[in-house]
Amino acid sequence: MNYFTKTRVLVVIIVALSITLLATIGAMVYGHYRQKQLAEKFASYPQERMEQQAQFLSNRLNLSPEQEDIFRKSRDKFHAKTVDAHKKTQKVSVDIINELSTPEPNFELIDSLIEQYGKLHGIEKKIMIDHLLEIKSACTPEQFDKFLKIVRYAHRRQMQMHRQRFKNERMRRGDSIPPRNQ
Repeated sequence: MNYFTKTRVLVVIIVALSITLLATIGAMVYGHYRQKQLAEKFASYPQERMEQQAQFLSNRLNLSPEQEDIFRKSRDKFHAKTVDAHKKTQKVSVDIINELSTPEPNFELIDSLIEQYGKLHGIEKKIMIDHLLEIKSACTPEQFDKFLKIVRYAHRRQMQMHRQRFKNERMRRGDSIPPRNQ
């Protein structure tokens, strides 16, 4: 092979690899920017998102104006209570991690933090149950059945997204353990 032919082949290979590298970096930057943009959108407009969800439920369940009012009040009360409980749960979780990261963790403190975490989680579930019972009392049986179908579908989608995100994270890290079959 001629010297100039070898050089051309190497230049073509280098150019192709450079283009691939730039495309990969561009995709990563775009993905990061897009994810950040979506997170900001959801964080900056939570009330708008809740109103869209309320409108969706109202349309799907054919709620009367009185029922819409009950739903709105119940939703606002539910969110106010869960935000506080969730913050407390997160704080206890951070405290557990901080204690575990000390050179000599205090296992009695960890046990008490775990108990506190369990109680807070129980409080969150109790708040959710009270909210659902309040919703149930405002609905007809047919409306509540539709409501449960919507909630189950949303929960299923959320779990699928969580599994997909977890799978993508593992692939990005290069874990060698294959995911479980379901």
